[in-house]
Amino acid sequence: SAVPATSILLASVEPTFPEPITPTFRVIITHDLSNLFLIFLIYNHMRSILCYLLFAIGGTVTYVCAEEKEQIGSDTLENILFVDDFDAKCIVPDTAIWKLCTYANNAWSQYFRGVDGYENVKVEEGYLKLRACKDNGTYKNGGVFSKIGFPCGTRLEVKARLTKLVRGGFPAIWQMPIGAPEWPRGGEIDLMEWVQGSPKQIFQTVHTFYINGENGSAGVTNKEADKNFDVTKDHVYAVQRTEKELIFYVDGKETWKYENQHLDKEKLQYPFCEYPFNIILNFSLGGELNGMMTWPGEIHDEDLPGEMWVDWVRVVLLDNNKINE
Repeated sequence: SAVPATSILLASVEPTFPEPITPTFRVIITHDLSNLFLIFLIYNHMRSILCYLLFAIGGTVTYVCAEEKEQIGSDTLENILFVDDFDAKCIVPDTAIWKLCTYANNAWSQYFRGVDGYENVKVEEGYLKLRACKDNGTYKNGGVFSKIGFPCGTRLEVKARLTKLVRGGFPAIWQMPIGAPEWPRGGEIDLMEWVQGSPKQIFQTVHTFYINGENGSAGVTNKEADKNFDVTKDHVYAVQRTEKELIFYVDGKETWKYENQHLDKEKLQYPFCEYPFNIILNFSLGGELNGMMTWPGEIHDEDLPGEMWVDWVRVVLLDNNKINE
């Protein structure tokens, strides 16, 4: 990863949603993982407790490298809410922040059923590596989601790449609301999805009850997407979420936007500032579900295994003045 992990910054915020928020205090805790092991254990335990406490009261956690300022261009430490560069010594992602995805009867999570712990998720060489495979006749996904959510008035950015194209694979970088009613009433934001039907294209998609209805599954997506896109190269996928609109980016370039039409609230056209949204990173497999072929299509065993490597994840607090321009 590009960012050296030299310190941690933890921030609490005013737990009021959906308005953009400003951190109320910051505590910087520096640590050197090569120093006393006991100190590290005590530090890690206390950080986990603080993370859970902040999350329980509706706050967010900021996990920022002290030398990040040189890496983030126009952004500064003051407007970074969260960074994880996956440079820690531990081979699993920070369990105070990330949790393993689990089985459900749907296209993206049906193959978490047979996964044994972190066998398809590991931190290695500065990357979070998420693996999809077939093991002794069983298909297995790899994925994590953040335990913490982030408020409106923020931008999520994720640098990632696929190691290869896997036909039937369903890698994705996306967000779901915490504490929302049944999907899709709280909305869904997809920063990146890839499927074999469009191998040189990624999808950046929005789902709401207004779009999908009670039983629909197709959201709205970028109608002018790059049709010659190489998902095996490093790219920064991003979405900016405000009261006004969702703006999607790839490598810093705006790709499309979904606007708040300010309809009656019960229409659920724009629920994206009603809840904090988490972060989901996964490499799943499609195939058949309940006797029907899923959107990712037939799984080609000869393409397995495949991996998505995530270099870093960060959440930026937007400038209130710029949001209102």
